[in-house]
This record gives sequence, C-alpha cells and structure tokens, in this order.
Amino acid sequence: MALPASPTQPIGSQRAQRRKVAAANGHSVEHGHPVRLCAPREFERHTGPLLLQRSDEHFLESTLEALRSEAGRRSLQGHQARSRNRDGVLKLYQPIQRQFHVAVVELYCETPGQPRFDPARIEAVGLVLRRLGAGRQPQGWMSREGRLLGWLPLSRIGGADADPLASARLLHGRTGVADLDRHLDAWRRQQDEGRLNEQVIPLYVAPPDICREAGRTLYYGIVPTVSSEQPELQPEDAAPFGADFGPRTSEFLAHLPIALRGHAAALPRPGQLLGADWLKQSFTPGEQAHSDALLELLRLLTQLSGEFDAFGSSEPARQLQQVLAGIELTLPLRSGQSQPERTDAFRFLKAARRCLLLGESGTGPRVPEVWPALEVSVRHALLDALHAALAARAAAQPHPAGRFDDLSARYQLRPFVRLKPQGRCPGRLVWGSASEDFVIAAWYEGAQGPVARIVLPDPGDKGLLASLKPNVSFVVPPSLQSLLSADSKSLLEGKGQSSGAGLTWICSFSLPVITICAFIVLNLFLSLFNLVFGWLASLKICLPFPKPPPRN
Repeated sequence: MALPASPTQPIGSQRAQRRKVAAANGHSVEHGHPVRLCAPREFERHTGPLLLQRSDEHFLESTLEALRSEAGRRSLQGHQARSRNRDGVLKLYQPIQRQFHVAVVELYCETPGQPRFDPARIEAVGLVLRRLGAGRQPQGWMSREGRLLGWLPLSRIGGADADPLASARLLHGRTGVADLDRHLDAWRRQQDEGRLNEQVIPLYVAPPDICREAGRTLYYGIVPTVSSEQPELQPEDAAPFGADFGPRTSEFLAHLPIALRGHAAALPRPGQLLGADWLKQSFTPGEQAHSDALLELLRLLTQLSGEFDAFGSSEPARQLQQVLAGIELTLPLRSGQSQPERTDAFRFLKAARRCLLLGESGTGPRVPEVWPALEVSVRHALLDALHAALAARAAAQPHPAGRFDDLSARYQLRPFVRLKPQGRCPGRLVWGSASEDFVIAAWYEGAQGPVARIVLPDPGDKGLLASLKPNVSFVVPPSLQSLLSADSKSLLEGKGQSSGAGLTWICSFSLPVITICAFIVLNLFLSLFNLVFGWLASLKICLPFPKPPPRN
C-alpha cells in the first residue's frame, strides 16, 4: 500500500473532498485506498460499531465463539441491543439489571476483496463514549494530568476528529523543523487544552484462531453504562442554582414557610412560655388551631437551621441574622403593663430552636402575638439573604454530577484505530462512524432479564424453624437496648424512654427469619401505600404453584 512521502505533502481540492466524504463514512484514504472501521460486514446497515445485549453468564465466550463463522456472526442478530424508550431512542441497561453490552467492530481495507487489516500494523484500537450536549454538540469525559474534569466540549481538544490522547495530538501539525517543533510542543503543553485526555474504552482483538477462521480482523469491548467517577473540580460555569430558582421566583417562594415569604403568620399560644412538651400536647383534642401554628413554626425553624444555616457563623449566615434581627415582634400585654414588650425575630427563633429542635431543658421564650407582614424592602432583603445563604450552603457541600447521573442524556459510541508508523510515514488515526444515539436506563427499570429467586423458609414448619440457628449478630448500644426493652404499647404511644446508662448487648438472630419479618412488613406497607399510589397491581405479581411431593 502506497504511503505519502511526507505528512505535509500538499493535497488537491479533489482529494481533500474525498477525504472529507470518506471520514464521514468511517473510511481513511491515507494509504491510497480506504480503511474501514465499522460493524462486521454481515450487519451492512450499521456504519458504527455493532452493539450487543447479553444476559448470559459467559457472554464474552459465547460472543467470541459466534464471531468464528459466518453463521455464528449472523446469529448475533438475535442479541442486538433493541430496547427503546418512549421517544424511540435506543436504550442500554446497567449491570445491576443483569444486562451487559458488547461492542464489536471489524477493520478491513475497502478494496476489491475487502482484505482484512494486519493487526501487527495497529498501535491501539478503542472506543470513545460521548455525550450529546445542547445542539447535539458532542462532549467527552476528560481528564488533565490525572485529574478528572468531567464532561467537556470536544472543541476544547480540536473537535470530534481530534486524537483523544494529548501526547498524540502534539505530533499533529509538525513543521518538520526541529527547533520550531520543540518550541511549539512546549507552548502546547502549557495550554490547558493541550493537556486534556479523553477517556478511551479499550477494544481487544479477537484471538488469532478466531480471526483466522473468520478471515476477519475483529475487535470487541465492554460498553460501560455505570460509573462511580465524579469530577474532582466543579465546572467553571457551574452555579448552585439556575436562573429559574432566583430569590424572587415562584419556585423559590413556594418552598418557603409563610413567614419567610413576608406574609403574616399565626404563632402558637401567644404570650405563653414555649415548652418542649408542646409537640406532644398538640395531638390532644381541641388543640387543632395551636397544632397547625406549632407545626408551621417547627417547619420554619427546621428550614432555617437545615437549609439556610441561619444560626451558623458563616458570613452569609451573619447577614441573614442581621435581617432577621431587624424584624420586630410584639409580645402580648401582661397584667399591669401599659406598653407591650418587644423582641426581634432572630432572638425569638434562636431561643425557640434550642427548645423545640435541640431539646434543651428549661423554659423557652415567650411567644409573640403574631409574625407580622413585612414591608416590601424588608421582604426583599430577607429573600436575598435567604437565597445567598442557601447558595453558600450548596457551595460548601459540592456534589458534582457523575458520569452517567443525567438520566435524560443521550450518548454515542465512536471507534478509532491508531496505526503504527510505516517507513517515512508517521502513525495516524482512523475514525469510524458513530453509533446511533442511545440513553442509559435508570437502575430501577426492568430489563426483562433473569429474575432472582429467593426461597423463604416455611414459618409453619416448626421443625425447619428449629434448625435455623442464629447466624448474624447485632451489637446494640445501651440507649437503643433500653428503648427496646420498654413495653411495646408505650413505644407505639411515643412514651418510650432511652437511657445511655446500662450495658451493651450482643443480639444474635437467624438471617432467614429476619427476611421473613421484612417480607411481612413489606407487604403491610405495600397495602398501605397502594391506597395512595395504586401501584400494587403492577409491583406485586404472585402466581401459585403446587408444592412438590416429598421424595422417597
């Protein structure tokens, strides 16, 4: 096969056009004839890699054995990935659903006879898994100097046809002048884009005897559909919230308690000293009005403490405290008073939190008359301070998205081969066509695969239960043991007491018996939740089958 004398040899417009068309169809014409990387030729309509879905335990061995003959390769049609979502997009599954996906490609010279390509002339073969962003712009799973950066646009490395490996990209565009190339390489290594590596899924050549009998050069690889990888750094343009969750938006206001929206709100038992036992008393008859106000106050305290860190020491928290301290609350008049006492919202909420949320002993603060409606300026200042505190809270607890966390994302697979240098011709990269778009099913979706069967012991068989000896132990701390030792009726009524004094216990149980108890509780809760969700008909399918007779 003839090779160009120099990588910088001029190329005419007609040849450039042929290169462009060939690249779009998974061809390379660097050697005077196209080199094609695609699905095996039995699958003519597949220009990209062949995607198989297997659920058998030894799926790799059976797939490789099928590649040995033409009949075997055609039999793989029954294992092609065919599941689709509601939009008709191809859907791949996760290993937890007991489904595995294998990509198969063939490399051959597209000349008369379509001879196989010599594996000895291949430096590396792989797949890249790319996510389609806005406007179908492809993104690659990138890293830089060992640090994972996540999904980045392929424009950062020079486009969809750029070499995934940073060191290989440095070899492209050389001038042939040693000094100049050395300075260009040093400059490129200083650029962030010049050090980006796109993650590659390795492809493995089929065993030599299989390739020989098939008369093909075949490669295979496992398609990843699950990953625990998370970027080490947040994207530069990442923000805690989008524009649709600003401090004035309806979505932000809807999740706030009435008081934080700036509206007037009732408070429980105005004028009385707040007590920790109010929560228990609120469930007694005749306390409905106070119960509703108390629960709203509890929600207010919980949200301020948990979401906004309103009682913390950070700068956004202190700014929120200042806004709350500027809200004046009026206490009811007591006998002998001519002027009502006043307090500020932050002082009252801080004392109420110690009483209701932290359970500190002693009496709580006196409850004001009402939470007042706020002026517009105060209301806006409160919303801005709340939003800033929430943004700071979110930024302090980063949760960068994992590789496949976006359930609505679409992906593509694209194969490539890196050929070794030959003579005066340098090594080069040949791209195949991309697969069709696909999505990855959520872990909880069914995949019509094998169903795991768990045989429960018969609780009516006394002899069997007697043989189930304890095989798991729990170390129970004194506080939990004292609570469980109380009367069951008291526990159900919320009167159980927990004490840190006492002994630590080790309690042993039979794991099958725990499974029986869990199964009974599961069915009880399914029946209760079915009243709300109506899901029992689709989530529980029970079929009877006769008990086999005892063996002689």
